[in-house]
Amino acid sequence: MKVLVCDDVAARSARIADRITDAGRSRPHQILEPHLTEELKKLFESIKTFFKDPKTTASLPRLLFEGADIIILDNNLTHLEVTGARLTAESIAGYVRAFSNAVYIISLNKNLDVDFDLRFLVGDYSTRADLALNTDHLANPALWTGSPAKAKDGFLPWYWPRLEEAASRRRKQNEFVTKHLDRPVFESLGFIDDEAISLLSAHAIGALSPSAAPDGVYQDAGPIRKLTFRDVFVAENRSLPVKEEREQLNEAEQGGNLIARGIMARIVAADIDHWFRRDIIGPQEPLVDVPHLLLRMPFLLGVRANDIKKWNESAHAKTPPYGLERKLYDEHLARWKFGHEIWVPHACFWWHKLRVDERLNDLFFGVKEGDWADVVFCEDRSIFLERSPQQGGGPSEFPAEFEGPWTRRYVARIDKYKYAPRSRLAI
Repeated sequence: MKVLVCDDVAARSARIADRITDAGRSRPHQILEPHLTEELKKLFESIKTFFKDPKTTASLPRLLFEGADIIILDNNLTHLEVTGARLTAESIAGYVRAFSNAVYIISLNKNLDVDFDLRFLVGDYSTRADLALNTDHLANPALWTGSPAKAKDGFLPWYWPRLEEAASRRRKQNEFVTKHLDRPVFESLGFIDDEAISLLSAHAIGALSPSAAPDGVYQDAGPIRKLTFRDVFVAENRSLPVKEEREQLNEAEQGGNLIARGIMARIVAADIDHWFRRDIIGPQEPLVDVPHLLLRMPFLLGVRANDIKKWNESAHAKTPPYGLERKLYDEHLARWKFGHEIWVPHACFWWHKLRVDERLNDLFFGVKEGDWADVVFCEDRSIFLERSPQQGGGPSEFPAEFEGPWTRRYVARIDKYKYAPRSRLAI
């Protein structure tokens, strides 16, 4: 895996590289001044040239960004020898994604006062990169592997992707969008049932297209079921905020320009991935992953439901039945597993199907007090902890800000990490 650190200050870039090696990873490649300025000038010049004649442009210049599985852009790029407005990682991340074949982009140190976001659980949801982190996070082996056993200080936010898998997942996502560019988004992703779509929040629908709405709600709105991946690109996106540029790219792609098609696929894949994390995985509707499903149906662990160790094994199991009782899984869960695994970091299930399963409901109402452990899932550690441990100092409950009925969540609150906004811990 090729990791590329881009920074305009050599000492800071070295610290970033050191943190990555602290996590047990190979030392990354680096682009420093004056080479970083030269590459960005080439990037912006190639963009300008492309939009002069997007229909016939057959190639883009090869940049040093090419071939990188992960690009880490420090957000403070004020020392660049670039005339005009000062650049940040956030101002260039979308263009690097669109006009190079770099796969996964991390914006670094965008918000030094936040290690864990209490609003949407997905880190900095406003970033134009794929992920926003701080330098010290890179030293955490669990960020790369997803393993709680390797979590530095126990810190492993559930929203963190496994960086060692991020590039391969994104390549598959790019291929998926390329293949389905003119297909309806919801049909392609398996959102077949009306009830599944009805569980989407207003933000989830609006994030895909500001002009779309549930079918039949508004006469002047486009039916949500007919929304294509191409429509998502044209409507708005984080990478190319200028609508005229998106329209030019769309016209060029429809004329057969493969360069334009690749750009569109990379942009839409990143946006759909962000959409899943922010609007599907965060709210846990209409899809629910294993740990959050266990909080609703703890009896799925069978006779092991009183053993907190089994809860945690189930949360991080990678293969069916994910630590759940085999018979219950095979008869009630297996067929409702979400099939497009490239879009979700953990196994997920269709909640609207499980909640109406009469047998599962009978099991829920048939259990007695004490039949399962009194635990909560800590989003900052990705593990279950006792709700009220005998020694005191249990997890803290807080309301997340996304839309939906499952907003009450818990964090363990590790002292050395910053949780924001702190006001949410007081609600």
